[in-house]
Amino acid sequence: MLLIELLFIAIAVAVAVKYVRLPYTIALVITGIVAGPLLQLPDLPVDPHLWLLLFLPPLLFEGTINMDLEFLRRYARPVGLLALGGTLIQVVLLSAAFATLLGMPIAIAGLLAVMLSPTDPVAVLALFKENGVAKGLQTIVEGESVFNDGVAVVLYLLVLQVIGGEGVTLLEASLEFVKVVAGGAVVGGVLGYLCHRLYSKIDDHLVEVGLSLVLAYGSYLIAERFHFSGVIAVVLAGLIVGNYGRVLSMSPSTRLSLGHFWEVAAFMINGLLFLLIGLTVEFGRELGRAGEIVMVFGVMLLARAIAVYGLLTLYRVLAGARLSTSWIHAINWSGLRGSIPVALALVIPAAVPQVGRLQTITLGAVFLSLLVQGLTIEPLLRRLGLVERSKEQDEFERSTGISIAAGAALRQLDALHREGEISERLFENLRQHFEAIRSVGLGRVASLTLDHETIRRLELNRASVRVFEAQRVALDRARRRGLLSEEVWRELAGDVDALIVGGEEEGWEQIWRDQQVQLDEADPSAPERTT
Repeated sequence: MLLIELLFIAIAVAVAVKYVRLPYTIALVITGIVAGPLLQLPDLPVDPHLWLLLFLPPLLFEGTINMDLEFLRRYARPVGLLALGGTLIQVVLLSAAFATLLGMPIAIAGLLAVMLSPTDPVAVLALFKENGVAKGLQTIVEGESVFNDGVAVVLYLLVLQVIGGEGVTLLEASLEFVKVVAGGAVVGGVLGYLCHRLYSKIDDHLVEVGLSLVLAYGSYLIAERFHFSGVIAVVLAGLIVGNYGRVLSMSPSTRLSLGHFWEVAAFMINGLLFLLIGLTVEFGRELGRAGEIVMVFGVMLLARAIAVYGLLTLYRVLAGARLSTSWIHAINWSGLRGSIPVALALVIPAAVPQVGRLQTITLGAVFLSLLVQGLTIEPLLRRLGLVERSKEQDEFERSTGISIAAGAALRQLDALHREGEISERLFENLRQHFEAIRSVGLGRVASLTLDHETIRRLELNRASVRVFEAQRVALDRARRRGLLSEEVWRELAGDVDALIVGGEEEGWEQIWRDQQVQLDEADPSAPERTT
């Protein structure tokens, strides 16, 4: 029952943030804090493997199937430096700082450092996409997050072994780390490739989506069964399916279904985790350790800055890479802590010393990270000039909004007039007023689309999505009414799905070329336009 309540709250918050300028993840945490006294949160099982199995595979798989492998290859070196070198540097710096400042034993300080090292820029990436931030910057931030999650979870389990009394030297731990990561990569790569080949033999979107679910959890379980990293296995499997199986082996219908399924799964898991942050925050405990939490958060920011600026500056010097300082600033501040640290903190075995203190500090530091970094990243991006929204695009959206609003007013006026609720004279006056406003908005839109190729593409893409989706709905309705056989429906729906999935590169490009021809014919004196 509690699970249903939490999911309902997460959905309600998702609806509410559409009308409030507040990042979804932060809204969830605040809601959890408010709702905490009203909901009774039961004690969670203490087996970390069980909870990591439930939380991690869907979050990691959804992120990796949507990553562009070509961009990841292009930025592999900065991603690798940050995910591996950056995580290790932060763990070392944070462990030393926590042992010194908080008086913790080095193993306990190391556990806290490991839990706070993985980044989780869910809200940041949504903001990047909304504001047109460069794809390369998005790739670095997302790639670092995906891979440093794997590194952090491996370190987390190694530190738990040390705390549990298993004698492990630095050399043994290093060899174990390499073995676990490499083994996980092999398991994920092999299973991902096998599923990619299997997808080419299947043409049933339900079976194919179900197979992706089996792959996400199966790769994790098989890797863990051989004492390898399940997280790395899921990451590699997701990358292969997302970039090869999805493109080369799946039908357009399956691609749509797969994307929607995993988007919903990640939404639900993230919603539960960020709500749990708020639900598990107890103001009494947090206020009692407010000084420690603020100190930890400050040290956390400092350690990340040292790692990011140091490694990326070294990368620019040694590789001669053109990585702008603005990008480095954005990468540093985009390292929010979120769902993974929370998951790790919630499943610390009860036998670990100072478990309550560790959980309180972790949850408090994550909350501060979401609040401080999450609310300031957008102004920072704008100040750095990384938001790629042109004045023409703002004007296009403003004019579109004006025409939409005026059109809605005209439709309401017609309804009022038909029902006899307003006089003829008032109707005519208001109709002329809103028609004039709508005409101005539409005229400005027409001018912008005629003069600016990017705006013309933007308008075409938005309209095409709506039109193709309407076609899909109509075909589904016709099949349910028995107007189309299953075979004909599948053929026609597949054609429409290909247009929706393909974007500009497939279905819309011909429409784009046809529109340009019409524009050129209407204005022969205009200079030649290029696609």
